[in-house]
Amino acid sequence: MTKYKEPSGTPGGPFQSEAPSLLKIVTVNWRNYCGRGAQYVNTLFDMVRRNLPEGMEGEFHCFTDNAEGLDPAIVHRDLPGDLNGWWNKVWLFREGTFSPEDRIVYFDLDTLITGRLDDIVAYDGPFAILRDFWRPDGLQSSVMAWSPDAVSFIWDEWEKAGRPILPGGDQAWIERCFGLPDTSTIFARYSPDILQDRFSGSFVSFKASAGVAPEKASVVVFHGLPRPHEVTTGWVPEVWKIGGITRAELDTICNTGTETLLANVRANLTRGLPFIAAQDPHEGHAVLVGGGPSLADTVGEIRWRQSIGQQVWALNGSAAWLRERGIIPDVHVIVDARPENVAFVEGAGEQTKHLVASQCDPAVFDALRGRYVIRWHSGADGLEGVLEGDASHAAVISGGSTVGLQAMALAFCWGFRFIHLYGFDSSLREGEHHAYRQTMNDGDFIVDAIVGPHKFRSTAWMVHQAQQFEKLAADLAERDCIITVHGDGLLPTVARMMGEAPASPLHVRAAEILSRLPPGKVRGAEIGVFQGSLSALLLDDPRVHLIMVDSWAADGADYVGESGDWHARLNGEQQDGFMQAALAQTAFAGERATVLRLPSVCAAAAIPDASLDFVFIDADHSYEGCARDIAAWLPKLKPDGLLCGHDYGNEDFPQFGVNRAVDEFVAARGLTLELGGNFTWFTRLNRAASEAA
Repeated sequence: MTKYKEPSGTPGGPFQSEAPSLLKIVTVNWRNYCGRGAQYVNTLFDMVRRNLPEGMEGEFHCFTDNAEGLDPAIVHRDLPGDLNGWWNKVWLFREGTFSPEDRIVYFDLDTLITGRLDDIVAYDGPFAILRDFWRPDGLQSSVMAWSPDAVSFIWDEWEKAGRPILPGGDQAWIERCFGLPDTSTIFARYSPDILQDRFSGSFVSFKASAGVAPEKASVVVFHGLPRPHEVTTGWVPEVWKIGGITRAELDTICNTGTETLLANVRANLTRGLPFIAAQDPHEGHAVLVGGGPSLADTVGEIRWRQSIGQQVWALNGSAAWLRERGIIPDVHVIVDARPENVAFVEGAGEQTKHLVASQCDPAVFDALRGRYVIRWHSGADGLEGVLEGDASHAAVISGGSTVGLQAMALAFCWGFRFIHLYGFDSSLREGEHHAYRQTMNDGDFIVDAIVGPHKFRSTAWMVHQAQQFEKLAADLAERDCIITVHGDGLLPTVARMMGEAPASPLHVRAAEILSRLPPGKVRGAEIGVFQGSLSALLLDDPRVHLIMVDSWAADGADYVGESGDWHARLNGEQQDGFMQAALAQTAFAGERATVLRLPSVCAAAAIPDASLDFVFIDADHSYEGCARDIAAWLPKLKPDGLLCGHDYGNEDFPQFGVNRAVDEFVAARGLTLELGGNFTWFTRLNRAASEAA
């Protein structure tokens, strides 16, 4: 733990005050971040302090408009007062904010420090910044380090330019200062150091790593949602708190999880038990029973299915629940490695076949001694190395992240082509996770999940299960597997919408938009028309008056960022042809269709403010382009208008910046993001958001 002395005289104090300080760790708390600004500042201070060398000289500075509640060892400094949000970070580069001999390391408030900072705080170059985790040619200002006399031009040039407010905020301006993504500098005489390159393995994104605890990184960047205080289970709360754990303790958590799992596999390989073997397709029915709250509504139907010869597969604790109601499971599936899962096999009957993953705790196998047990391998990191010398050559089953998804893959492997799902809710009912008591989920972080007009209380892992189900169900359906889903939760609703969805992605998009429009005549704009197919479907509704905006420019002339979008490679002749196709497809609508062949921003300038009921954005998919279009078209919406677009979460195009642009916009204005089919996204404005535009 780094030593520090209590301050004397002025607010704040150094880590160690015997000598003049050169190192300054800096953060910004503007307008009480997340309603708990002091908690964020104090927690960041504590994380930094416990990951610096003992006795290291330095100060922790918080630039803020409210110093109430800050640890007395923190130096609090005033913000300029005439800047909003992230633009206060540009002010930090102003000449005179720090002494020329200082060495500055900046962290956003929502940054987790998970390991030693020795090398990072020793950086002595002119300027270092993160590479954007989603845009490899872009920058991200969540963490920066600099020498004050080398960066003052960033503020100076912003002042000279009239303090322009750019989509993308301060990091967009920093990119412009260094001429990125073109590589030629504009104002700078050097290129910035990239922190991920300078300190390999030290920085990770919480989102990009899917929330998995870092095995090496010292800094975990939270950009967008969730915020650290919203993650209430797992490793994050153990780090993000006063007196939280250090790298060594976190390593123990990370390594214990993986090593324990693989040790379980090694131990269980020595057992003389059969492994699952693939079977030819047959006409049997597998009735998979999860533990969702809707299970209680369907017990009679499950009992009937078993009475006509269909196999009942219990998952985890649903086995005991079924037995209590006189239904003896034909199959019992257990996957995860927690030793607590031994409770799931207590009272197991001799009639049941137990499909137990090799990664399960040996105590589970011990408790099933003398019972019918079949092992199987669930995909896991490091499993290949463990299995190299295994003579069983057992297949690895990997259907998804939960026991329910894995059971679907197991049933298919065993030849079942009719699979019925019960208790697969992926949501809560009256606050309950399961139809039975299961304390292991009591600490789960609760979230709202919205599907079409339906809203559910759920958890992060449940939402992920519903998302993975869509892909798995589609894959199995392509292999002639028929899946029925019963219940009224999130996953059953997703399944029903999959079954009812129109055949083409365009029809899905149109249906998602039209279902959210108000009654009566509506006026909207589509940004990025291409050949007009979606426009035509929207105009099929006689209520719709549509402004169709596309520059149809050759060679991507109107794109402002790199997204990998193939539309940007179309030549002039091709674009002219697509424009003519759009005119032909929408001619039937007459005056209800208005075509503007203009760049998006120019077209927006021609539209009166607060005149549109909806705007659908599907043009430049780069972060810069999408953020620009949102900013340009936001004022055109009515106070309760619908802002929406395409390609949110489209992992087929990793360079798309739609997610980041939308997440930042929604978070900045406190709006709710809804996701629809075929990568559509929606947010309904409120009056405050419209006035802010």
